[in-house]
Amino acid sequence: MRPALSDREELLYAALEGRPTGAVPTISMLADSHVSNQVLGKTGPGKLLPFLNSARGGAIVDRFAAPISRLFNLGMFGFGNQAARVSHSLGFDGIMLFYWRGKLVSHKEIEDVFGRRFDIVDDGFGGAYMMYRGGTLETPEEWRAYPHPEIAAYARAQALIYRAWRRIWNDRIAVVPFVGPGLWENSWQPMGFSRFVVLMRRDPTFVREVVGYFTALTVAVVDSYCRAGARIIAFGDDLAYRSGPMLSVAQLEDYYGDGFRQVTAAAHRHGAKIIIHCCGNTEDLLESFIEWGFDGAHAFEKPAGNSLAAAREKVGDRLCLVGDIDITRTLVDAPRDEVEADVKQAIEDSRGGGFILAPAHTHPAISAQRVGWMLDAARKYRTA
Repeated sequence: MRPALSDREELLYAALEGRPTGAVPTISMLADSHVSNQVLGKTGPGKLLPFLNSARGGAIVDRFAAPISRLFNLGMFGFGNQAARVSHSLGFDGIMLFYWRGKLVSHKEIEDVFGRRFDIVDDGFGGAYMMYRGGTLETPEEWRAYPHPEIAAYARAQALIYRAWRRIWNDRIAVVPFVGPGLWENSWQPMGFSRFVVLMRRDPTFVREVVGYFTALTVAVVDSYCRAGARIIAFGDDLAYRSGPMLSVAQLEDYYGDGFRQVTAAAHRHGAKIIIHCCGNTEDLLESFIEWGFDGAHAFEKPAGNSLAAAREKVGDRLCLVGDIDITRTLVDAPRDEVEADVKQAIEDSRGGGFILAPAHTHPAISAQRVGWMLDAARKYRTA
């Protein structure tokens, strides 16, 4: 038996169905420590990065990297729990919380379970931040030999943490599990972009093998989340640059279309709605989002040339629009009247279908005060 939707889940669910909501639904993906510190009243740089960069701390982490890595699931729970606390304090209706698993390579590097390598760097405010550096796999043989996660166990781990988040927070803020990276990002990033797209030409059979594994993994994760009570799923796959899609629409359909349809079908079998998060200019992908079965799309970044009004004109009421408050100026250093004007414009531009107001992304320089102004403005207006 499915758990009843909380009031905040129902508000988001209604928007994804295109039903009138009256109040403007809001959702967050804010997760950076500097934003959290602003909300929680913490001042000064964090202690983690100085510890990692110290001779003593670096030596300790390098020596005990393996046992420390066994605590990643506990760390993910704590990370998500704090993000939910912060977004609830700010006043959001929902938050997208993601699961990620990796291992410490050293005090300077982390590798995830799919073969990506990240540098641990300063986020600009003295906090630790992971910056994707590249893939560790160079050939199909290396990809096949890599110890990829066992699908069922990986899915169960995510559901376990989600259940805990949901039990703690769902009556106060809707917890929306964020499934990602997606099929495209998971395909190319462990090998690097150039190497992978060359293989799309030279060894398409291998590429379809990779996509097949990540499709099966993602379907299992979505199914596991839904069985744990999720009725709204967020799926992250950055398919575009600021100039447009990284692959042609035809190539995306050829290699990934069926996988995307399997992912959305998994959510719909449980009566859940599913949102795709995609950075970059997505104007040419909107029809594909609908054809692949997504109920909503996020983020409509303005600096990438996106327009909610143009998107609404193109998709009508077939897709819930989620976004599009700018995180390069509006939520960083804009005056209050500009923040309010952007919120009002987003609501107006999205009329004619479902809409959920949200920042376009998360990053350390976002001002918690301006996020508060954004949410105050949202409460002044009503959707269609």
